Amino acid sequence: GYWQVEEKDAGASPKKAPKSADSAAAAKGPKKEKGVLVGADDDDDDDEDSEEEEAGAGGSLVELGSNIKEFVMTTIPKSQTQPVQCYIKRVRTGLQKLWPYYVLYSQDPDKFLLSGRRRKKNKQSTYLISTDEKDLSRKSDAYTGKVKSNFVGTMFTMYDAGGNPTRLAAEQEVRTELGLVQYDRNVLGTNGPRKMQVYLPKTDKKGARELLKPTRVEDTMASRVSKDSTFIKLMNKTPRWNESLGAFCLNFQGRVTVASVKNFQLVDERDQDRIVLQFGKCDDDTFTMDYSYPLCALQAFAICLTSFDHKLACE
Repeated sequence: GYWQVEEKDAGASPKKAPKSADSAAAAKGPKKEKGVLVGADDDDDDDEDSEEEEAGAGGSLVELGSNIKEFVMTTIPKSQTQPVQCYIKRVRTGLQKLWPYYVLYSQDPDKFLLSGRRRKKNKQSTYLISTDEKDLSRKSDAYTGKVKSNFVGTMFTMYDAGGNPTRLAAEQEVRTELGLVQYDRNVLGTNGPRKMQVYLPKTDKKGARELLKPTRVEDTMASRVSKDSTFIKLMNKTPRWNESLGAFCLNFQGRVTVASVKNFQLVDERDQDRIVLQFGKCDDDTFTMDYSYPLCALQAFAICLTSFDHKLACE
């Protein structure tokens, strides 16, 4: 069998359930599923396949307005104590069933923020992220960034919409690295909870991120992370084994209702009582995503997209 990460507070339900959330599941407690994951690999091929708004103290978005791209790139203020509550819909209708795309909405107010999909012809897993719900082309003005894996799917780098420094188009800026997601290799082949770490550029008191625009491999976050202590480090909160449920458990405060190996909570290494990002399943195709400082919506969404990916070395 598979170990599972599931909600500890099974009887609670979200204050406002995400669209299409399984209300029956929320009432009956968490359903159990096997922790089966989905595909990854590496090279730096960027060929295209077929082709300051602030969150309020209560976790709602204040007058998001039309400039979504600016909002999703803005770090949540450190002074904001409540997370921004969002949800992700997995869309797999028609021919997209094998290649779903993912749509992020803020929960209060209910507004579209970002969409993402995995590119079909890349040798490694690459998810493109856009501020247009349907247009996920890299050539679109809505293209906002991407998250890209290494060959074995254990490390993902988050980028903005800039270009690869080895082949910049005319007047194109070098891409900015927004963070790094690492999954620990599971050398024993067991199916326990995933272990992950996230590294982010440091931010100043106003929430402005350090701009990391490496043009050499040795200057990338992936090369520096083992010896650079200036990065902000997040780590997943370790689930506890619950004998009565026969599962690993985390308390999602009613925001997650379905047990899944994809569920996780990230905490700051220096303050492990404060949850920075939590992600979890509500029904077959609905997931909650709640994030806070020092993340922006794009970083939080990119981290969650990596959880949908299949990591051969992590199983």
